[in-house]
Amino acid sequence: MGGSASGGCNGGSDADSGTVLSDRASSSSSSSTNLLLDFPDIDKLSIVSETDSGVICNSRPSSYVGTSSVANIFLQSLQSCTYGIKCSVCERLVFLDENGALSLPTNRVLEAIVQKYQKQMAANGGTLSGRSKAEIKCERCLSADKRAATSMCEQCEVFFCDICRSQCHDPAQDPSLAGHNLVDPAQGDVILRYKRKNSREHKCPEHSRETLTMFCVSCRLPVCGPCAQDGRHMTHDVQMLPAMCKSQKSELSHSLQSLSEKAKSGTEFIQRLKKMADSVSGNCAEFEKTVVSQCDALIEVIKQRKAELLENVAEEKDMKVRTLKEQVSDCTALLQRTTGLLQFCIEVLKESDAPSFLQVSAGLVSRVATADANFNKEMELAPRVSPEFELTIDNSAAIHAIENMSFFQMKDGIIAPGQPVIIPEECSCEGNSVTIAWAPQMGCVVEAYTLELDDGHNGDFRVVYVGREMICTVDGLHFNKIYNARVKAHNHSGESDYSEIISLQTAEGRDVRDLSSFDWYEGLFKGLSKV
Repeated sequence: MGGSASGGCNGGSDADSGTVLSDRASSSSSSSTNLLLDFPDIDKLSIVSETDSGVICNSRPSSYVGTSSVANIFLQSLQSCTYGIKCSVCERLVFLDENGALSLPTNRVLEAIVQKYQKQMAANGGTLSGRSKAEIKCERCLSADKRAATSMCEQCEVFFCDICRSQCHDPAQDPSLAGHNLVDPAQGDVILRYKRKNSREHKCPEHSRETLTMFCVSCRLPVCGPCAQDGRHMTHDVQMLPAMCKSQKSELSHSLQSLSEKAKSGTEFIQRLKKMADSVSGNCAEFEKTVVSQCDALIEVIKQRKAELLENVAEEKDMKVRTLKEQVSDCTALLQRTTGLLQFCIEVLKESDAPSFLQVSAGLVSRVATADANFNKEMELAPRVSPEFELTIDNSAAIHAIENMSFFQMKDGIIAPGQPVIIPEECSCEGNSVTIAWAPQMGCVVEAYTLELDDGHNGDFRVVYVGREMICTVDGLHFNKIYNARVKAHNHSGESDYSEIISLQTAEGRDVRDLSSFDWYEGLFKGLSKV
């Protein structure tokens, strides 16, 4: 019970604050209404007597017409109850007597736990909250900072400080307290512990001579027999206290066992997490080595390819130089021959003897005409090779792949690869062979590809290649046939959908194989040529 206060503050002292409040009724009608709201079952009670059987009467005899209602009976008994505390959860109002908050039931389990803890602290030589365990506080002080108790009433079992004892427990002011015995707080604490340890029976606060033997399930309170039969618990669900205690302990034990197993699982999981956290550094170092080795392998491949390309460039240079030198040599020889012919002809023209000149002139004219006609052809006025290197290198695809190179989650959560794409411009047919090329979907992890081809008659597809290559040539097919091809990708998580089908037609030619038999088809695709 706890929480919010209700009612007006009539007759409260300055020390009374917080949840303690006044609840006096201003009139009997308003008090009756409030009482019926707090006790909804009160109107169902019968007028009871010492011999009443406890049966609820829906209609009362006419002889009871002049009798006061049960609500008035309870109202008269509660008129002297000044203060009350209203529970913020169930909104139940608990009326307090002249003892105030001390009239609320004591949490004996919590009290026993605190006493056990204090005893263990004292045995270990420690202190509780920086204060001595022997310091006992006054139970009548309503302020937050309670004063130390100086005495305890053995009959009331309440600890008092000097101020509270003089105000509310002074035998000189109240003759009814003359028989009460005040003892030292330490001695009183020992007396209370002894009483609570040896007392196995708890008395009802409303019936001091009755033992609490039952438990009201509705109110969650232990009650005595008269409370269950004649009091406000008579219409509630009441169970035997030992049976209810056993049932609650069994339920609590079962819940604790389930919670303990979950806590054990949680502890094991935390240990696994700690081990995983410890292994992260080692795994990171290993993974860094893998990344370095893969990047080094990529760099090594680039270096090898660079060396091959440079070697090709050097071979191209040597070929061009050699060809140009050969052309220079041939042109030089032709020029020397032509120069010699020119010089000889000039000397012949200097001959003044006509018969001698005419003797050789016809042959020279023919020879010079032939040389003149063939000079441009033999000289090759155009270079045989270009001095420029008419070559280029396309590294855009490699640069794009390197720029987009990243990590992929190679764990159980990885998805199957996407549908591969066949590249039509790189597919071709030559004779009775077909070449199919494809590319993976970007961002997919592919472990292998499966290429399938039909039989050229729109029949079933059969597997002709499985591997990591992305181009394949299939030989030994029929001439002048249209073959359908498709490819799919797969990894350890699953397979992709098949690619779009591409149709390729082999060249025309004579095929001497018997088309009515397909026995040859089993060994048709054994010879696969990977490009």
